[in-house]
Amino acid sequence: MTIYGSLLKLMWRELLSGEVPNNESANILAILLFLLLCWVSFTFRTVSQFVVVAFFVFWLVDNLIAQQALRQGKYIYQVYLYQTPTGDLRWQLQLPGRSPRTIEFKPEQMQSIGVRRREIRGGAFQNRLAQVWQAQLVLFDGSDWTVEEAQNLEQVRQAIAVLQGVLGEIPVVFENSYGVDNYALTHLNLAKTMGLLQPGKTVGWQQTARKSHIFSRWRLRHSWSLARQIIGESGFLIFVMTMVGIMTQVGSLVEQGRQSFMGNDVYFELPSSLGFTWPWQDWRFGVLLLLAIAVMIHRGWRLSRVKHCTLDQHFMRASLDNHPLGKLPTQSIDSVLAIDTSSPTILILGQQGSVILPHFQNLDEALLYTCYLTQAIDQFKTADPDPQSK
Repeated sequence: MTIYGSLLKLMWRELLSGEVPNNESANILAILLFLLLCWVSFTFRTVSQFVVVAFFVFWLVDNLIAQQALRQGKYIYQVYLYQTPTGDLRWQLQLPGRSPRTIEFKPEQMQSIGVRRREIRGGAFQNRLAQVWQAQLVLFDGSDWTVEEAQNLEQVRQAIAVLQGVLGEIPVVFENSYGVDNYALTHLNLAKTMGLLQPGKTVGWQQTARKSHIFSRWRLRHSWSLARQIIGESGFLIFVMTMVGIMTQVGSLVEQGRQSFMGNDVYFELPSSLGFTWPWQDWRFGVLLLLAIAVMIHRGWRLSRVKHCTLDQHFMRASLDNHPLGKLPTQSIDSVLAIDTSSPTILILGQQGSVILPHFQNLDEALLYTCYLTQAIDQFKTADPDPQSK
């Protein structure tokens, strides 16, 4: 896994982040390692087809096992928080197969409760399995201590409500968040933000006196961002499917060089192509290539789905294309937050629950959507009641 990760970073670093490698020693070592793997691929080329198929099956089985372990709670932190008879708090973290980690602190040491999102990776290939929400006690000394972790945000919010009931109204702040209320780490100026981001027209807003409709828009410039995200998420498949054919032919050149170094008469023959036609030479490789393309198309479709929010004076309804994400009473909505992650998200927090809008193309799109939605909610909250609206 370490070899794969290092090679993958070297291959895609400049494409994904514009970062040019500058460690010459590491580059030379990586090239030598790559040439060695190419030679091994060429030497065992007669069984390489079966090895690749077995490798893909192993990756698939490993991913299924990791998903099962996630459902059983293997990757979720087990945290306990007690209040001692003296009023202090005792925090305890229990990790599988390890002794519990314990610390005590006083309630007056707490500055706030932070909410953040953690990505879970697991299995031999460290596949991305899920994202969970964490509630953390943040102390004035800058340290933070996780007190609840769950895939369901409402479970985390309920734990926070219990803490506030015992310890008082401690401020709650979402990590990497943007909004207009106290939940946001970074405060947004609606007029200024909309003025800066509106020229991109990545978000639409249709409104009447009784209803507002806010939706994301697909633009051609999103295609490059989408390609980068697909490559980032499908790096393993792209790595295997692209490199198997190339490495065999590069390995033949290495073998010719080895034979020449040993004193044998060798006629160097450069391949006419670097193996890009290999999927059509064997049906097994063709099937794997089709599977890889199907996975990338699915992920691309997921990233490009349109996020809709329709709201009136009574309810706010959210959907992803035609798939409902949830609804909240408009008057009960407390906060709209844009969360800056690798795939920006919008949280709509209400007194009766929450709704999550996932997979925005970039932070600017999420910020503009947040501004429009916040303004629309405020307009209906301050409007006079209209019993005829539906």
